[in-house]
Amino acid sequence: AAVMAVAGPTGPWPAPQHPCGERASVSAAAAPLLGEGRSSAGLGARSVLGAAALACSLACRRSVRLARGRGCRELGGRRGPGRTCSAVLPDGTNEEGEALTAPLNFTRDEFAAFGSQRVILYQQDLSPPCAKIRALLLYYGIPFMTIPGRHPTSEYKKIPVLEINGLQINDSHIIMTSLAPVLTGRLPTEEEIAWSEKLTFEFLPAFEVELAGDGNDIAALTEMTQGFRRFIIDLVTPVLGAFIGAVFRSRYPKMKLPSSIYGKEFRQALGDKPFFHGDQPGPIDLSVYGTYCAFIDKIGNCRSAARFLQDSGLESWDSRMREVVPPVNDRMQFAKTRTARFNIFTDPESILFGKEDELVKKSPFTKK
Repeated sequence: AAVMAVAGPTGPWPAPQHPCGERASVSAAAAPLLGEGRSSAGLGARSVLGAAALACSLACRRSVRLARGRGCRELGGRRGPGRTCSAVLPDGTNEEGEALTAPLNFTRDEFAAFGSQRVILYQQDLSPPCAKIRALLLYYGIPFMTIPGRHPTSEYKKIPVLEINGLQINDSHIIMTSLAPVLTGRLPTEEEIAWSEKLTFEFLPAFEVELAGDGNDIAALTEMTQGFRRFIIDLVTPVLGAFIGAVFRSRYPKMKLPSSIYGKEFRQALGDKPFFHGDQPGPIDLSVYGTYCAFIDKIGNCRSAARFLQDSGLESWDSRMREVVPPVNDRMQFAKTRTARFNIFTDPESILFGKEDELVKKSPFTKK
């Protein structure tokens, strides 16, 4: 299948009407400094102040891109009422925030049969948008390969990017909403569409603001829990959290703090059901869970995640999710098993997950 050109939201999930489209995840920006796919000394050789400077620089660059996007809309370009070819990148793939022109034309079983070498996720392990996609694929038993970082040949310069049998899909929101009908076998309800956008453009940035301002979590993620570096982290994180919070408030006017506001709404929506979608989790459950689970999987005691779950009354729901969703951060662990294989000559950090991988076997949708 060739890459699919996109021009407008004609699929079952409409494109988000948020001015900034895909967010630049703070944790994704810091991932190279957090030792993603590298030794635990990844950040040890770098300055904590450098990490803060990177995050601040990222936020400033995103503000410039946001301004450029507004100018494009004023000229009738992408996301504006007069859509043009600006909605499609030069390589023929969708711009961020732009839905595919048509729904994906394969079933869940066909999707799973593609195999890991034809389902490739370009990502970072500690990026919540990327973790959400991994959780979705793992839960529904879809074998896939992960490659750290951006797509090497695409005009799209952000993560995540998902390739499915040659078809490239950009932007985590578009990836999630494009895959959901395939994996669930039905079109989304209006309530599900509303929740999908709220979780992407309100809850997720709110959680990242809290995480960036928690010195204990940042120290654990960077493995700088003692000495002078921990002292520096304690000094930097409050300022970093306040700065990112200010930037995100201007970019996401509907975002509210604390993130447990959305958790309480989600808990109320659960009612007496074990999951949002009923007896089994679905894309909305996995979107909430994927926002924070990568941090718990990595450091165990993530205070930001624990505080969110406790204040929201979602601890029992989280326990049920952990019983049915394979760990999203077991990529490096399973590199040591006989079923995971390194592409060691071209990219030592890329790992191929085969159909028989233990992670995929844990999915309730994987056929025995």
